[in-house]
Amino acid sequence: MYRYGLLILCSITILSCWDKPKSIGVVDAYKPIYGNSAELKVISQKPAQPIVSGGKIAKSGQILYQVEEGKGIHIIDLSNPTVPVNKSFISIPLCNEVTLKSNFLYSNNGIDLVVLNVSNINAVTLSTRLENAFPSPTVYFPPQTGVYFECPDPSKGIVIGWELTKINNPKCSR
Repeated sequence: MYRYGLLILCSITILSCWDKPKSIGVVDAYKPIYGNSAELKVISQKPAQPIVSGGKIAKSGQILYQVEEGKGIHIIDLSNPTVPVNKSFISIPLCNEVTLKSNFLYSNNGIDLVVLNVSNINAVTLSTRLENAFPSPTVYFPPQTGVYFECPDPSKGIVIGWELTKINNPKCSR
């Protein structure tokens, strides 16, 4: 009888030491913001737009190209440097890079590399797209560390950003 009691006591002790899922309750955590992959790959030239969140720049001759963080690239005519003219806007979702070589503008469209022919700034065209050229951890994780977040669900689309909100028992952390 003593053996069975000791066996039961040891079993209870061992089982109580195993990690159990912890309930952390409602906490500040990041929730993925999803975008439609087909819509995010559409690149188009539009009328000039105001510069709101200007980023990197590149210049070729009298034309300056300035990134609008996450949205695209402004085309600015510097023929008269004292009066720059915002000519048009190239909509490139999730864009934050720009560089030039000859008549080609290189940028990112999220994780894709896109090459645009800018030989005619009034009719910019997509020349090449290299998909998944810049795999990014922000697609899978929020940019912050030491945080809880809602695990991304690829069936909902591409993660285009993260929103801080209250989440009950988030399953992922970083």
